[in-house]
This record gives sequence, C-alpha cells and structure tokens, in this order.
Amino acid sequence: MLLFKRTKKNNESKLDEDIVSRTTFDAMQQENDQLLDQLETLKLDVSELTERNQHLTEQLTRSKYHQSMVKTIMGLSALIISFAVLYLLNEEPQYTAMLLLIEAVFIFMMLRSSDKS
Repeated sequence: MLLFKRTKKNNESKLDEDIVSRTTFDAMQQENDQLLDQLETLKLDVSELTERNQHLTEQLTRSKYHQSMVKTIMGLSALIISFAVLYLLNEEPQYTAMLLLIEAVFIFMMLRSSDKS
C-alpha cells in the first residue's frame, strides 16, 4: 500500500511542476511574440529609412545647386584645357587672354541661361 501512495504523491508533484512550467512557457512564448513584433517593426522602420535616404539622394543629385556646380566645374575645366592648348600652340599672351575671356563669358552666359529655365 505504501508503494501506491508514494507514486500518487509523485504524480501530483509532477503535475504541479507541469503546471508551473506551462505558465512559465506561456509567459516566455508571449515575450517571444512581443520581441518578434518589435523586430518586424524595426525591419519596417529600416526599410522606410532606406527608401527615404534613396529619395533624398536622388533629390540632391537633381537639385539645381548640384547641377549648377557640375556645370561650373565643367566650364572651368574647359577653360583650363583651352589655356593648355593655347600655351602649347605658343599663342601670343594678349590673344590667349582675349580668347579665354571670350570663352569665360560664353560659359557664364550659358550657366545663367540654364539656371533661369
């Protein structure tokens, strides 16, 4: 008889452990679900910020300031190349200055006309 009573008590204690572990498991599962939801939210935030970054980068490259800077740099490089070519051709200094001045005015007028449109 004593053998049966011991096994009954052991079974009851195991059931209590199962109930406690089940509630602990449910709490851990709930916490896991919350963490997964937060992770998904963060993934969405990162993807939105990445899209926003790409959009702002495109706006910057399309901005008029950026375009005018690129055109100005191209114009100055054209002046430098023209000066180098005129120097290699041994053009007289007075003609070199006059040709570069005419080219600079032409480039400036082109930049001004493209800014207005």
